[in-house]
Amino acid sequence: MQKAIHYFFIFCILLGMVTLVSACRTNTKTIAQHSVQSSQKLKNAVSSSQKQANLEKNTPTTPAIPTILNDLKKKAGQTLVYSPFGDSVSVGLFADSKQSRFTTLFAHQLTRATGKQVTEQGVAVVGKTAANLGVPQVQTIVNQHPDIVTIEFGTNDAVGGKAPATLAAFKSQLTQIVTTLQQQTQAELILMTTWTPASGMYDVNDAAYDAEIKAVGQETKTPVLDLTPIWQNHPEVVGPPGQNIPDFATWGGRDQYHPNQVGHDRIAAALMNLIQQGEK
Repeated sequence: MQKAIHYFFIFCILLGMVTLVSACRTNTKTIAQHSVQSSQKLKNAVSSSQKQANLEKNTPTTPAIPTILNDLKKKAGQTLVYSPFGDSVSVGLFADSKQSRFTTLFAHQLTRATGKQVTEQGVAVVGKTAANLGVPQVQTIVNQHPDIVTIEFGTNDAVGGKAPATLAAFKSQLTQIVTTLQQQTQAELILMTTWTPASGMYDVNDAAYDAEIKAVGQETKTPVLDLTPIWQNHPEVVGPPGQNIPDFATWGGRDQYHPNQVGHDRIAAALMNLIQQGEK
């Protein structure tokens, strides 16, 4: 009986050892399997990452289109100088006030759009032309160290007619103004076409001058703001005639030619639209 118990005890010990060995082998196999799976997942992840990197490397990127607005934002410093250069339209006739003329509105809009403080300077005189203001005063604009200049001549120049020699002289003067500013400043330049509402006396001449302005823009790679869509078939941008504006009382009441507040609002909006598009 004692031998039987002894043998049974030995049998239990051996059975436990066999079970333990089997469990160890199973755990070892499971661990090995998990290790292989983890290694494979890591390889797959690395491979996927490499493929993505190669794809990004080989995918051509489209460069951002440069705009006048972005160029102004990138300029050093926290201030900008805007110098409007032109005739009575740039003076502000006949906005509701000098503070709401297109040049001042544009300066305020530039401040908001760039995050920089914009100072309005410039030279603008009622009745002047590229010949008797533009060329003689371009150095004054240079000395203002402008960051952006709007050049608005041609409306009064057109009074002189559209003979080939007259148009050629205007084009030469406007080209001189633009190239001087390009050579002696770092300013962004914008040319503007003539202001020619339906009641204009020289609308045929103005069209010829607009063509010269656009030609100068193309030849000097200067963007041109065409004012035609603002005044053409839009009688609401002028008048009402006779209405007095205190800031411009010297020039009498509103007429049916110069832009009223609606006209000035739309010119400022058109300028903002232009500077957010491609430069050329």
